[in-house]
Amino acid sequence: MADRGPTESQELHQIKQLVRVAADALTLAQTLLADRIEQEKTAARQRRKRPLEVQPSEDVLANIRNIATAFEEQLTHPDRKFSECWRDLVKTRIHHRIHRAGRPGAAILLRMIEEPDVFVDQKVLASSAGVASKSPNVIKVYVCHLRNGLEDHGLPADLIETGTRSYRLRAHAIPKIMELVTRP
Repeated sequence: MADRGPTESQELHQIKQLVRVAADALTLAQTLLADRIEQEKTAARQRRKRPLEVQPSEDVLANIRNIATAFEEQLTHPDRKFSECWRDLVKTRIHHRIHRAGRPGAAILLRMIEEPDVFVDQKVLASSAGVASKSPNVIKVYVCHLRNGLEDHGLPADLIETGTRSYRLRAHAIPKIMELVTRP
């Protein structure tokens, strides 16, 4: 009997082996890619959470101390009315410290700082934040972001209390929040 070379079954067997090797290679590549993506996401989260390691100059520290002193004077003023310049500065600082609250959340917190221990109606908070939506859920979301942001900085979430369609900031929280806002 003459040797006819590889039979169809041998060729089929080799093709199946190649397909298995290719499938294994694809599975391995997908696993490696997923691991790499997860590593990059984790590294990005850590970079966002890590404070800047650069030491501020003495001039910057002096300016921050001056801001803190002036801010405290504004808070202890009998009528507690912030000038627009101070309002903008405080909102910007809150926004930079509590990122997820955004500018509307910063405006809401500032509004509650202006009237500590007083429940402020959701409509008033929405107006202060410049929120067009009439839904109370919008303010609820911003307050939730504020509470989470305060917790991220070691402050208890219950500094902001919920009332009937209103929220208030506890007065004893103002120095802690002021320190958070004015620190370098």
